Amino acid sequence: MTSKISTSSNTASSSSGDPREPNNCPPLTLSPDLSSERTKSSFNPLAITNFIDGSAEATSKRRLLESWIIRDPTGVFSNDDNNYLHRSERHTRALAKFVRLVELCRAAGIGAKSTSKDPSSSSSPSAAVQHIEGEIIATPEFLTLVNAISDDPFPTSLHWVMFVPNILTLCDTQQQAQWLPLCRDWKMIGCYAQTELGHGSNIRALETTA
Repeated sequence: MTSKISTSSNTASSSSGDPREPNNCPPLTLSPDLSSERTKSSFNPLAITNFIDGSAEATSKRRLLESWIIRDPTGVFSNDDNNYLHRSERHTRALAKFVRLVELCRAAGIGAKSTSKDPSSSSSPSAAVQHIEGEIIATPEFLTLVNAISDDPFPTSLHWVMFVPNILTLCDTQQQAQWLPLCRDWKMIGCYAQTELGHGSNIRALETTA
C-alpha cells in the first residue's frame, strides 16, 4: 500500500520549515530549556534527526503528522490536566482522542486505496480529501500519529496489537480478504480476552450480539 502523505524536499532544510513551528514559534510540547541547549550544540541537530528518521523527507512527513496532533483545533489531544483526572475520565477522554485520530486519518486519506487530491498540498488534514474506505492501521502514518498523542494509552490498542495479528495468523486467505479491510479501517473492532490464574480478562463482563 502506497503512502498518501508526502512533503516537499525543502521542508526539512531549516527550522522555519517545521510545520509544528508556524511563524518560527517552537512546538507547544518543546521545553524552552531544551530549545536553548540545542542552539549551543557543536553539530547540526536536524542532521541527526534526519539520520534517525531515515531521511530528510521522512523527518518532514513525521513533523507534518505531529503538527496535526499538536495544533488540532479541537484541543482533545491536550495532556495538560492528565494528572488531575479520575481513571474513568482519562478512559473516556482516551476514547475521544481515538475517535478524533480516526477522523484525521479519514480526512487525510491515510490508508485509502485511491484519492483525488494530494494531502501534502495542505498542512491540515481537514482540508484534504475525504474518503470512506481504507486500511488505516496498515500504514506507518497511523503509528506515527499514535506516538505523537502519547501519555494516554488507547483502550482500543488491543484491536491492532492483538486482535488483527490473530486474524493474520489464524485465518486463511479468503477469511483475511473478508475481515482484514474491515479491521484495518475500524469498521469492525475486536478485542482479545484470556483468563489466567488470579488475574486476566473479565470474561463475565463481556457482552456480544453474536
